[in-house]
Amino acid sequence: MNIKSIAPNKIQIGLIFFAVMSMSFLLKPDYANSTIDFKIKNAGISVTGSFKKFETSIEFNESAKAPSSIKATIQVGTIDTGIEGRDKHLKKEEYFNVETYPTITFVSTKVLKTTTGSFIVEGNLTIKGVRKEIKIPFTYIDNTFQGTLSLNRRDYNVGGSSITMSDDVAIMLKVVILK
Repeated sequence: MNIKSIAPNKIQIGLIFFAVMSMSFLLKPDYANSTIDFKIKNAGISVTGSFKKFETSIEFNESAKAPSSIKATIQVGTIDTGIEGRDKHLKKEEYFNVETYPTITFVSTKVLKTTTGSFIVEGNLTIKGVRKEIKIPFTYIDNTFQGTLSLNRRDYNVGGSSITMSDDVAIMLKVVILK
């Protein structure tokens, strides 16, 4: 009996590779309209601020209509609370220690789509050399990713043992994707 080989040829392999690659692509953020903001209470007063420079890499799975991986790097030295003296203070060793730790990084380990159409990204957040696993709930509507989470600043050794500053920091993320 003569058995014919069913191994794929080079053209079939190329078509399969192209089909898989076309299902997933990298989104390009519009940094001019994207923000990473924060809010914390200090001596009973809400202090708000943002990081002005960051980079994100979002791989999007077109067939699932969902991101498959997310990476972000924040330049800590671009912290802006609207008060230059406070910004300089936050860059010092007790807070963010920008000289030793110039970046904050996030690398996803998985992205889950909920039944309501929103998402939860799980991954590792590293601040001041401390890496913790976190979950960030977010939405993706009209080419915009938006999410909010709360972090305990003491988990990352930020701010020392200040008794006037809240431990909880609210983080608001907005990444607009270029069309």
